[in-house]
Amino acid sequence: MKKIVSVLVAAGCAVLFASCSEDMLNTSPAGSLSGSEIFADSDKAQSAVDGIYRLMYSNGWSSGWPHEHPGLAGFTMVRSLMGEDQYQASQGQGWFYFDYAFNTASDWTSTSGRQYGTWNMFYTFISQANYITDAEESLKLDAMGQNVLGQAYAIRAFSYYCLYESFCQGNYTENKDKPGVPVYTTGTNKETQGAGRGTIEQLFQQINGDFQKSVDYFTAAGMAQSHCSHIDLYTAYGLWARASLGQQNYDQAGRCAEEALKKSGLKRVATLSELTGFNNRSVADVMWAFELTADQAALFGGFISHMAIDGTYGSMAPQCFDDWLYEVGMTDSDGRRAWATLPANSALVADDSDFKGTPIYWQQKFSYQNASTGVADIINMRAEEMLLTLAECKCRANDFAGARALLEELYAERYSAARDISALEDSANVGLDTHAAPKSLLDEILLQRRIELWCEGMGRVPDLRRLNLGYTRSDSQPVAVSMQPNDPDFILAIPQKEFDSNSALDLSTDQN
Repeated sequence: MKKIVSVLVAAGCAVLFASCSEDMLNTSPAGSLSGSEIFADSDKAQSAVDGIYRLMYSNGWSSGWPHEHPGLAGFTMVRSLMGEDQYQASQGQGWFYFDYAFNTASDWTSTSGRQYGTWNMFYTFISQANYITDAEESLKLDAMGQNVLGQAYAIRAFSYYCLYESFCQGNYTENKDKPGVPVYTTGTNKETQGAGRGTIEQLFQQINGDFQKSVDYFTAAGMAQSHCSHIDLYTAYGLWARASLGQQNYDQAGRCAEEALKKSGLKRVATLSELTGFNNRSVADVMWAFELTADQAALFGGFISHMAIDGTYGSMAPQCFDDWLYEVGMTDSDGRRAWATLPANSALVADDSDFKGTPIYWQQKFSYQNASTGVADIINMRAEEMLLTLAECKCRANDFAGARALLEELYAERYSAARDISALEDSANVGLDTHAAPKSLLDEILLQRRIELWCEGMGRVPDLRRLNLGYTRSDSQPVAVSMQPNDPDFILAIPQKEFDSNSALDLSTDQN
């Protein structure tokens, strides 16, 4: 198997950090404390989970292109740029443009590429979570330990789901017998034997089982979320809802989304003014976010540095809303048009910028709290995602009135004039043309997902895969490709490094 990065534990287990070096022969926790010492105490075990969260917004998951791998938000950015609703107007320094242009296929042989960085990151999260679940018998004896186990099982389940979205065939119901990814459920070291790919169905059995354990432990613990970075019961349900959509299990997705929305004090739809910048963990709709302090922020390579108009890379390679989504999908009364700007109209665009007069809808949804320090919280999940997930599941269950009522909640904070959807047919039919006006209620719900969750959550591609949709990009985009439903190019190749070290995989038969 591939030997994954260690989490290094400092004295007292107060600080954890990652080292993405070539020395990947031992995945056990290292440093002044042994694994048994760390997990014998629930507080120390929570520090180990905190270390995983810190990894989730760290750069450097590849050996050569660290600025192209800024953690979970980078994963979201890739899976958005591979769709039709977001594009990069210029190559800039090259970061992410080749994902957008579907020009990374040959990188799988390198430890610098998207394939290795993605595989390395999620298997690192899994490896570290496994050391926590290995201590289950001792941790489950008190509420704090149960809460830690709830977090660890959710991290493992979510990581395996992200690997599915990256390395496995989509459209689960048609392809559940196709190859999954190797599954490990205990801590690994240099003696661990590699695992084969198994099937997608087996992979989702693991994912669903882990999420069930997670919510069971959270329920038993009965503890509130102590920090926005911590997965809690409601975030676990939200992540399970995402994975259930990917599995096309809409009954389960609806139940999970409904449970997620029960969080005390959660605002189901924030106002546009509250959401300005998408960089504030304290907005009441936020369910899971990473708080970045000045010493943790990355002016070069962090997510916002690639997105913001006044970011280091964002100013050189504009991240843009697709013309159709902005001009037709949003409509004149949609306040979310404020999430993009023409360069000529934005004071953030320098007068000498190469793009000042370019007619592009440059995103300003995401921005810094402080551009000089690079500080900006990273929002991982909002209540609006759960509301739209629940609306879709109600629509699929023929509860059209319930679905319409949920849409009206969103409309009340997004449109300056009433949005009339009375002419839409009450059905769960999905239009095949992603640049066509909605005809069914489900079409409208899916359009609202595209607008509201632009470059959030799992990105655009997971929805395309589960809905079995292709697309043709607008001609105004610099790479105006057409993609077939569940196009093979949506799937990454397994990195060469894995084949080199996992004897259970055969390059001739197991490569995507």
